[in-house]
Amino acid sequence: MFYLVGIGLKPGHLTLEAKESIEKCGRVFLDTYTSAYSQGSIEGLKTLVCKEIIPLDRKGIEEGFSLVLREAKKSNESIALLVFGNALSATTHIQLLLDAKRIGLESRVVPGISIFDFIGVAGLDQYRFGRTCTIVAPKQNYAPESFYDLIEANFKSNLHTMCLLDIDTEHDYKMTVAEALVILSKIEKKRGKSILKEATLVGLYALGSDKQVVKTGSFEKLSKSSFALFPQSLVIAAKLTEKEKEALEALNG
Repeated sequence: MFYLVGIGLKPGHLTLEAKESIEKCGRVFLDTYTSAYSQGSIEGLKTLVCKEIIPLDRKGIEEGFSLVLREAKKSNESIALLVFGNALSATTHIQLLLDAKRIGLESRVVPGISIFDFIGVAGLDQYRFGRTCTIVAPKQNYAPESFYDLIEANFKSNLHTMCLLDIDTEHDYKMTVAEALVILSKIEKKRGKSILKEATLVGLYALGSDKQVVKTGSFEKLSKSSFALFPQSLVIAAKLTEKEKEALEALNG
């Protein structure tokens, strides 16, 4: 059996179903490249499940995990891959389920608490969110802008956009809200757009943790924010309803 397990945003988010599934497994792996805890540590998780946890980077997931699945099928071993938040928020993990299906290995998905379960904390209507995007840090010879296209399409449809921010655990890098806004502003300047001035901007800092912060403000205000709380995300909100305006003002700084 292959268990794909969402482990939430901190060790305390682990559900009973997730814990019981992990305890059935001979080997337990952890996807370390798609996200990270907002509070707590992997050591705390190990103590909670009484299992050794094998970390896997992007290459280990995308290129090496098919071998792990075949080994599990051959030896009739139960294995688990742990994913921060909810397991099926990334298409990479759906591909693993397809790989398991292809070789005849039974699989089971155990949902977990994700950042999307905390969107309502900001006071925004969850039914008014369009497609989610990830803002990627530009690198030499690689500076994608497709996330801006998605933000623009949502905004034109009067829908809010949840922007997840780039993480590179191998180099201990986590993008900040301030960095994301600088990236978006450069794209806007090049394209002659003004969504950042028209939209309501909401910074989300370490959602799910005891120290979580939700900050609403202008581009100038949030681009100067410096909360040392991670992971961070950004909401680019379309035209607000009266209830959303009231909630944003009352619940956030």
